[in-house]
Amino acid sequence: MIRSSLALTIALISSVSWADNIHYLNSGTAVTVGPISNAQLGSSGRFNPATISLNTDHTRLTLIDFAANIQLQGLGEFDTVFNNMSDQIDSISTTFDDFSNGDASVGDVLAGVNDLETSFDSNVQLLADSFYIKPGIVAGLPLMPLNFKLGQVGTFSVGASSLTQARASLLHGPITFDIDAQTISDTNNAGNDLDPIDYLRTTSSLYLKQAQIFNVDLSYARPLPAINFLDRNDISATGGVRATVIGYNLQKTLYPIKEVARQAVDDSGTLTDNLKDDVMAGFESFNFNVTLDLGVTLQRNDTLVGITLYNLNSPEITYNTLGGDCASVTDSDAQNECFHAEYFASVGDITLEESHHLAPRLTLDVSQSFFDNRLAVAAAGDLWRKNDLFGDQSQNLNVAFLAQPKAWYWPRLRLGIGKDLVDLDPTQLGLGLSLFNFLQIDAQMNTVLGDLFSTDQIKQGNALRAYSVSASVNLAF
Repeated sequence: MIRSSLALTIALISSVSWADNIHYLNSGTAVTVGPISNAQLGSSGRFNPATISLNTDHTRLTLIDFAANIQLQGLGEFDTVFNNMSDQIDSISTTFDDFSNGDASVGDVLAGVNDLETSFDSNVQLLADSFYIKPGIVAGLPLMPLNFKLGQVGTFSVGASSLTQARASLLHGPITFDIDAQTISDTNNAGNDLDPIDYLRTTSSLYLKQAQIFNVDLSYARPLPAINFLDRNDISATGGVRATVIGYNLQKTLYPIKEVARQAVDDSGTLTDNLKDDVMAGFESFNFNVTLDLGVTLQRNDTLVGITLYNLNSPEITYNTLGGDCASVTDSDAQNECFHAEYFASVGDITLEESHHLAPRLTLDVSQSFFDNRLAVAAAGDLWRKNDLFGDQSQNLNVAFLAQPKAWYWPRLRLGIGKDLVDLDPTQLGLGLSLFNFLQIDAQMNTVLGDLFSTDQIKQGNALRAYSVSASVNLAF
């Protein structure tokens, strides 16, 4: 039941998502290697604004640019819980049929209901503590970004992009099934089936957070004025600045589990329509803000160092408010969701009024090239933790190897490995190819390698933490 609703949620979100935002999701070659500065990587300018001056030796127009990303945790527990709950519900139906045929007693049916109540309560609590799923799809606007190199004046770049992402998780409230011996007898005498969902009493809910963010950015880069220390060591420095106008809509919605389960079983079309309406509501109105990024590159011979400061002005974007005067809400479903939100806020599981702070963050990357940048090794890392739109923390460190032959008919190869310093168990493995100087394909898997082929189903299910794939078609001349 719950798995069906989550699958529908993900499908709906994916169907309307088209996205790209350098602060939250990697796309292009960055899927494999991370935010690394290198003249042969088209994604460099999406991160450090100073690197737009590296990518103007030739003109590159992007025709298609998209990526899909999914992050998840607790999948092993989710599959186990779903299978256990399905088996227990089927067992109650079988026992009730036996009771109708005179082969079981009311006490046997009640024992099954009590077992289901205890198991359901503990398992939803387990999922609330361990499980979430976070999908997103990336697609860049054709012909963007556009770079203009104006000699001594510097290099300008104009970009337009968007981000759609969502996070689905479970909230746990006490679970009971309001079934007694009289209910069982009355249901049997009426010739009806005993459906435990009809007697489910709980505030447990599916919690969906979604973000629609559209961006228009203008970047500028130029060589920095001469500095004695840099000149003495033969180091050239370039500085860059980027201003991004953000149009955003952040939404939070609660779906009581009982209603989700009932709709999934009885009328999945109604559930699909409700989810679609809520997702599409994210496109109806937008608020606006501006964020500023700064970047510097330092280059000495074949060594390039990039320093990027994001969100210099520390803007804030806000979610819709949940709860409030629930008694005045006339729609019964909306009122029920309102009361559920108030309950979970009272126990500290959610916040009714919430905002996302685009806090300043700093990244450092180093690239060492060989043979006129035909080969390169590089690394990039966040210098401190960052929060995404939904409050999940990460701090990534990526290392990459690049094979970049000049001839158009030779494929280019990218290999990447990385770690999230917040959670050291999984490892990020990336592979990228560029074919005929116009097609780029990149993929990354974040997984606990030791558990990926484990015979323990829970460990195996929990091994995969994230997967990304990106493809782009470019014209270079």
